[in-house]
Formats: sequence, structure tokens, C-alpha cells
Amino acid sequence: MNGSNSMKIGVVSDTHRNKEYLAKAVNWLQKRNKIAMLFHLGDDYEDVIDLTENYIEVVQIPGIYDERYKDKSLPAKVIETVQGLCILLVHSLEKDTTHDDTLRSNIILYGHTHRAELRLEDGLLYMNPGHLKGPLDKNFPPSFGLLDIQDRGVNATIFNLDFKPIHSMELMRSENRLYKI
Repeated sequence: MNGSNSMKIGVVSDTHRNKEYLAKAVNWLQKRNKIAMLFHLGDDYEDVIDLTENYIEVVQIPGIYDERYKDKSLPAKVIETVQGLCILLVHSLEKDTTHDDTLRSNIILYGHTHRAELRLEDGLLYMNPGHLKGPLDKNFPPSFGLLDIQDRGVNATIFNLDFKPIHSMELMRSENRLYKI
């Protein structure tokens, strides 16, 4: 499903100062997928500073261990509208998401668990890109995500660091919800 207008977004989380894995994922996302934006879902906030020289727009939130998360000097959640879809970025799904968030969002991106996940629930896409912390963390290998948002649909894919898809979902858009094709 290729819409005429397509916006590709890289999604990473839980880099925990592993800039080597982060750079590997982002370079591939930029070169191979021509992403327009990168969403970083926390732990660690400073990891993406070097990416600004890549001429890429970065949207990020802090992780729950960040002092600025704890003292609320940085917002725990950010809402981005892309191609008419409302995308919520949070670090911890449990701590940072309210019922109102689920009602107004089309896509919720979260991290914290280090476990890659893609699921569709009541027309709402939940995506956890996993982690880029190390070769194995909490028994999960490193992974990252790609969202391709089109006029009529959304493709969501999670890749391992060998750039092989480990989870993917192709969805159609309706007025305010997403549906599996």
C-alpha cells in the first residue's frame, strides 16, 4: 500500500548511552528508508544530541530515571500530529498514559520494558520499538521501529540490528481508528 504522501519516522527507545547501536539504527533508517523524523522514547535523553548534525528532526521524551522527568521540568509525554494522525510518545505506558490519551490518539509509542511489541487494540496502534542498550537486555535482543504513515494506511515494522523485520503490521485508516488489512 503506497500512498502518494508518505511520512517515514524512525522510532527508538532505551538506548542507555549506547550511541554505537543508536547510530547504526539511525544511519540505516536514513539511508535505506529516508526517514523524515526520529522519535526517541527515553533512557537516555542526551543520546540523540549528536544526531542533530544528521539534519533530521528529533522528537524525544525523557525516561523515568531522568531527573527532569521526576521534577517535571521536561514533559513525560509529547503529542505529534503526522499526516492527520495523533501520535503519543511516552516512556512508560503504565505511568504516563491516561484514558483520555487513548481516546484522542491513533498511535501510542512507548518504551521502558525493553521488549519489542506491536499490537492493535480498539483501533489504536501500540508500538514499543524495544531497546538499543546492548546485545541482550532483559533477555531481549536490540531492536528499533519504523512507521510509514500514508494517506490511507500505516505500516509499522520493528527490526533487529541485522535490519530484518521481527514484527510488522499493515493497517488501514478510517475517520479516527486503524484497522488490520
